[in-house]
Amino acid sequence: MSYFDHIYNRLFGQSPTPTKVLVNEIIKRSQSFLDKFNAWSKSDTCEDFLNDLWQSYTWRKQGLDNDPQIMLLESTYSNGFAIDYEAKYGKSSFRYLFDYFAEEIKKLDYRLVVSRQTMKEKGDVVEMKEMHYLKPKRNWVEPIDQKFGNVQIEYIEENDQPTRIKLLVNSYPDRKYKKADNFEDLAEYIFSTKKNN
Repeated sequence: MSYFDHIYNRLFGQSPTPTKVLVNEIIKRSQSFLDKFNAWSKSDTCEDFLNDLWQSYTWRKQGLDNDPQIMLLESTYSNGFAIDYEAKYGKSSFRYLFDYFAEEIKKLDYRLVVSRQTMKEKGDVVEMKEMHYLKPKRNWVEPIDQKFGNVQIEYIEENDQPTRIKLLVNSYPDRKYKKADNFEDLAEYIFSTKKNN
């Protein structure tokens, strides 16, 4: 036991849990996954899930809870939400939802900058996180149209169980950029099923 571990153990009663990185790689989807994802994105299951999410989102904006649980992330230059996993929607639907958000945002003249998967061991918990990072396509004429801002979407599992999807949009306050579009418009768009018909 190191000196630090010994002191930590005496102060807090246990040693800090070390984190071990098991995987850190670019996401590559198999053709089988893509075929299933495409079928799901056109299904009633997807439509019902999105409708439930939009209802939960609008209720949460009014300070009310609904299933599935959504937590709002709101500040001056960062907005978003986190969706907790619920078994009734199924593991596959929850995982597809992560890619669905990225695909829908790409249709708004965004480009996918990176998709990365990391897996970490934290004590007896193995956390797997997938992340899509998107930026608006743009020209360099100022003021630059930043659209809604840069978008980061995360899918998190612990011990092979889905836990959360988080979507966060960060905008620039810099004078070189136009004011960011309203986040509420983005939320309504990605939860809308009308564009799929």
